Amino acid sequence: MENVQKDSLLLFPCPGCNAQLYFNPEHQKLECKYCGTQVAIDQSSNQIREKSLRQQLSVTGDPDAAIEQLVHKCERCGSESVFISETPTFTCSFCNFEVVNPVAYKTRLIQPSGIIPFRVDKQQSITIFKTWLGKGWWAPGDLKEFARQDALHGIYLPFWTYDAQTFSEWTGEGGRHYYVTVEDTDANGNKTTRQEQRTEWIYRSGTFNTTFDDILIGGADELTQKEYESIFPFQLEELVNFDARYLSGFSADVYDVSVSDGYAQAEKIMEQQIYDACVDECRIDTYRNVQVSTSYENQTYKHILLPLWVCSYMYKSKQYHFLVNGQTGKIYGSKPVSAAKVAITVIVVLIIIIVIYFLSQQQ
Repeated sequence: MENVQKDSLLLFPCPGCNAQLYFNPEHQKLECKYCGTQVAIDQSSNQIREKSLRQQLSVTGDPDAAIEQLVHKCERCGSESVFISETPTFTCSFCNFEVVNPVAYKTRLIQPSGIIPFRVDKQQSITIFKTWLGKGWWAPGDLKEFARQDALHGIYLPFWTYDAQTFSEWTGEGGRHYYVTVEDTDANGNKTTRQEQRTEWIYRSGTFNTTFDDILIGGADELTQKEYESIFPFQLEELVNFDARYLSGFSADVYDVSVSDGYAQAEKIMEQQIYDACVDECRIDTYRNVQVSTSYENQTYKHILLPLWVCSYMYKSKQYHFLVNGQTGKIYGSKPVSAAKVAITVIVVLIIIIVIYFLSQQQ
């Protein structure tokens, strides 16, 4: 099937009835909602390659250059919409016709090389969301008025992956516990003995070398790295070549965390894992004063898009997020706590304590 390109926008017309095709997570194909025609998408991964981080960071250029505005005349209703060229997908404000704009990724210095298509569809995500909303007694009774299922939307978010070889030298002290018999005198003047733990500290040193593969860092700052990690892991072996047709029917975002800033976050993750590994080597029964010096080589990266179902809602001026991993269905959600329910619980617990105390005094 050929893409019809107008005004820098890709449309995916149905070969059967010429309506718009949308990606169907269940069948992993483009599908027409009107006549049911399905169109396969090549799912090879031969274009996904690791790129040299050092070479990329030496490239000159301004990724924050001015982004031009474009006007799109809707193919369905004829109305005109203004949008910025970095918008990956947008919807006609008059007839809700969804359009994919692959030019968006050309406004960024680094374009995505791979994508994991959605496997959890809209209905599955709504079922997961409803189940989550129904759990937990502490949530306010009016929560469903704020966390509505119609606010749940599927979006491809940008991610960076980083690889590196590391070489570390460490020093520290390993502690070996031993016990000695200590004599004491009790209140009556009688001699007693007890076993007291002591620690022998032994200087230790060594090396630790390892390779990191696909440290995953979120590239959009709407969510924190902790929130991203809450719905990990993604099965990255299912990455396929980036194809804008996977975006049809879903939202998408471009990265605003630079490749260098993303690597700084990844290196902190590596540092912690290296430190923990060196501590394990230093420890006998315990450890102290562990110092680690690490050099990094052969750092590489790649830019990919991953699927999430997201609901953001406000409750009493505070924002909360509900996330579903669009590949595996793993969820993360934060809910407000009802102050009234907490107060009722405290009162009930106090009453129970008073009753138990009263009964014990009667006996």
